[in-house]
Amino acid sequence: MKTPAEEKLDALKNKFGAVNKIGDGRSLFHIPAADIIVYFRYSRITEGRVPYAFYGLRRKDVDLMVKQGKTSFLFLLTDQPDKNAFVPFKRFESYFANVEASADGQYKVLHFFRDSGRELYFANIGKFSSESFTHMETVLMFPTGQKTIPELSHGQAQSLVGSIGIHKGYGLFFPKRDYAEIDRSIVDFSKVKELPFFNSEVNGIISEVDVIWLKGSSPFSLFEVEHTTPIYSGLLRFNDVLLSVAGIDNFNVVSHSEKEGKFGREINRPTFKANNLIDKVTFLSYDSLYEWHRHLTGKAYGI
Repeated sequence: MKTPAEEKLDALKNKFGAVNKIGDGRSLFHIPAADIIVYFRYSRITEGRVPYAFYGLRRKDVDLMVKQGKTSFLFLLTDQPDKNAFVPFKRFESYFANVEASADGQYKVLHFFRDSGRELYFANIGKFSSESFTHMETVLMFPTGQKTIPELSHGQAQSLVGSIGIHKGYGLFFPKRDYAEIDRSIVDFSKVKELPFFNSEVNGIISEVDVIWLKGSSPFSLFEVEHTTPIYSGLLRFNDVLLSVAGIDNFNVVSHSEKEGKFGREINRPTFKANNLIDKVTFLSYDSLYEWHRHLTGKAYGI
């Protein structure tokens, strides 16, 4: 019986032809026809309130991918194929230059499978949505070019977050000032609710959050769309909510992929580490948001 890595290698060979091992390990491969590198890692799923997979990326393998300078992918495989991830390494490459590997020479990675969405956590770096990394087509279609993703407005990003929430069974909250910008062709406004009353100060803070998924009547997952505003402003609002409202620990910054590096630097500020906000905030890029919505609904929004 073939291992998950061997099965994926066969699929790559069928698509591209020759696949050549590189480095001194057994997990790093170069595909000449596409000129890409694939790095295989495997983990069993640990079940619990939040199922997760745990991986170690060898520092020497990561260094080799950087040195090669080619487009590379992390194939994070599991014993449950629907929980595999195919991660474009370039998205996170710059982070590894600024963080030390652990004592055993590996960078630690956790892949969480929450009700609200999948999250990749890189130790000492931060959390990032992995919802757009669930399909191997990301790699198989690489040589033909990237899919076209339209330029999203602030309101369209809010609408996509809201639509995903509806498909996952949640109610929604949007600030009333933003109602006119929400795309009602994908957001059913019968799902839009009022927030529960905490107190005047707390409601004044939480009611400014761009999108909130509600479980019943309770806030469950919060999203700040930082379209033109600084990443730091959204993190400060989340920090205030975390300190003021018990039971909320799922926060998301939604923004252009170009701001991902800024997010990594800001979330690692001592003030956000002190109360563990760093472990509760996920970065969701516009392209990942778009792909998440496309995979969930089967429709390409705006194209």
